[in-house]
Formats: sequence, C-alpha cells, structure tokens
Amino acid sequence: MRTVDLWATDGFVSIPDGNSLYVWGFAGAPDVPAQLPGPTLVIDQGDEVVVNLTNRLAEPVSLRFPGQEEVMVLGDGGWEPARPQDAGGRRVSFMPAALPGQTITYRFVAARPGTYLYESGTDPHRQVPMGLYGAIVVHPADYDPATNRTAYGAGTGTEYDREYLMIFGEMDPEFHRAVRLGLPHDVKARRPRYWTLNGRCAPDTLAPDRVPQLPNQPYGTLIEMEPGERVLLRYAGAGVDGHPIHPHGNHTRLVALDGHLLRNGASDLSYKRFTVRAGAGETCDMIFEWTGLEFTPANPIPTVLPNLRNLVIGADGWTYWSGSAYLGHKGDLPVGVTSFNRIREHYIILHSHSEFQMTNWGEHPGGIMTFIAVYPAGTLGPDAGVLA
Repeated sequence: MRTVDLWATDGFVSIPDGNSLYVWGFAGAPDVPAQLPGPTLVIDQGDEVVVNLTNRLAEPVSLRFPGQEEVMVLGDGGWEPARPQDAGGRRVSFMPAALPGQTITYRFVAARPGTYLYESGTDPHRQVPMGLYGAIVVHPADYDPATNRTAYGAGTGTEYDREYLMIFGEMDPEFHRAVRLGLPHDVKARRPRYWTLNGRCAPDTLAPDRVPQLPNQPYGTLIEMEPGERVLLRYAGAGVDGHPIHPHGNHTRLVALDGHLLRNGASDLSYKRFTVRAGAGETCDMIFEWTGLEFTPANPIPTVLPNLRNLVIGADGWTYWSGSAYLGHKGDLPVGVTSFNRIREHYIILHSHSEFQMTNWGEHPGGIMTFIAVYPAGTLGPDAGVLA
C-alpha cells in the first residue's frame, strides 16, 4: 500500500518578468508553501493508494482522481464510495471535501498504467485554475527502470529509454489577485496572461528541477536524450484552455489518450502527429525519436547556418547553439553572444502552436516553450529522464 500526504495551502510563484503570483496548490509537507503543480505521484499498477488531504485553506477542498475507478473515502463508519456532495438543492462538490483545518482520506487501486491528473473537485472552475492540481504516473506492473521501461507493458509497442512529464496550465493575474483579496470575480471573464509548463513560464522552464530561485515550482521541463533513443512524453492539460503542442525535429507518435492504449487487440492504432493538442483535463502519451544524420565536419554536406536573428534568444544575446551544425562539435560564435551549450548538443524547440501562449503578458520568449536537447551518443547519464 502506498500512502501519500498532501496539504492544500497557498503561496506564490515566480514569473520571469519579475512578477510573482498568488496561488493555491498542494504541498508535500506541512507548513510549507503550495507548489505548482502539486507533487507528482509515481506509482505502480496494482498499488493500493491512500491519500490524506489536509486543508489549510479557508474554504472546503476535495480531491478528484480522473481515470481511477472505485475511489473510496474514509467516513465515520469506515470506507465508503466517494460521491458528490449536495446542499440546499445544488451540487457543492464533486467529491467529499475537507473543511478548513480538517483532514480527509481517499483510497483507490491504480488498476491501469498511464498518465492521469488529480485536482480539486470542489468549485473546480475556481480552485483548479488557482493551482490545485497535479499528476499521477502509473507504471505498468512489469515495469523495471533497469531492464523493462514501457508505458503500458511488454508487447504494447510503448518501449522507451527516457520519460518526461509536462503539465500545461495558464494564469490570469487579475483573477489570482481577486481571490487573494477576497474580491468578487467572474470566472467567465477570466483572461490568462501567463501560460505555464510544469508551473513555470519560459525561459524558467529550461532551469533544472528544484533550483533555489524557484522554490515553489520544483519541476523543470528540459527534455534530454541521445540520437536514436525513444523518449516518452507525457502531456497533461490541467488548465481551462487547450494547448496545441509541437516539437520541432520530428513528429511524435501518439500511443495513448487519457490512460487508454491506442490498440485494438493485435492492431496498433497509434499514429503520428505534427501537433498534439493537450485539452483541458486530457492526458496524452507519445513517443518521440530524433534520427537526424550525424554528419561530421570531415564529411560535410551543404548546410545553411542560422543567421544571428534566429540563433540568439532574448535581449541579452544568449543562445543554446554550439556554433556548429554538426552534433558533437563546436564552432565560432558571434561577438557578444553567450552560449549555454554544455557539450556540443543540439537543441530542438518544443512549444505551443497557439503563438500567444509563448509570451509572458505579451513579451516573447515566454509561456509554453522548452527544448529537446539531443546529446552526442554516450554522453548523457542514465539518470536523465527518470521519474522518481
């Protein structure tokens, strides 16, 4: 049995333009601020999971587990099915809720592998956009990080070398301010100005996990791989908007939707897409491969190098380009350009194809944008791309 303790609380998150936003969210320890998104729950198929939710907010909060069946709640008489709550002739919560200061306990069995969300089931139109959400990753029963990495089990065609989770959302600063100050607000008039990937806006998305300057946004989104590897990308749409996500360099093969493998018996129903839309409340599992030809300067091909406008990012003149079109080699960089390239790797952008979602309140680059970093073969450690 796996026991998970979560606290619904509040806090602040940082935005690259220098602002900070008030949020609600889940924390993995008492007396710490909310993190965005909530702690990722990585569990095994067949695990019985018990979740204790302690509510530190001033209004009722509950937990929903979309995709998990037979969710139970611990009541005065023992375990009972978790059902919606009604009061005064209206539905007040989709799940039994914890009142302020209370703790409520849920239980379910992770029957199917896949990628799932968890989120507040009380006033979800208000509480989920404020940040009360997180993700659940269920590995198949035969999963072994050393010998058998598959998304849905052996023989399903979902073998992979590395895996990454990306949770998409958006934030309206006026909405967050109104909630903080207890002011009236119309959720229908909500207008996002920041778009988030694992709770961060670009370029903070490129920072590693758990960097000190982002204490309440612990999860980075830089995808690291080597040529020929199969990378499992797990998308989760935690926001209200849809997010059409597109990686350059190659299409992705969509293998599962909402924890359901795209397969009918022996028939493989997976398919490739230029762009995959992570809709509100949806999850998508896909395989990405980069098979670019690794020509070397000793075996040149006609190559058009990027011009300065295309290779420099930001007003400070920084880039991730190595100065060479060849993987594993460095070249000259323009004067005044700072390169963040570490060991002559290639960088492939992954971003939202709703272009305004690549801004922080209209400023580009920002929002939903990260990179796929392709490292020379044999240079990337085995711990990259492992969900703890």
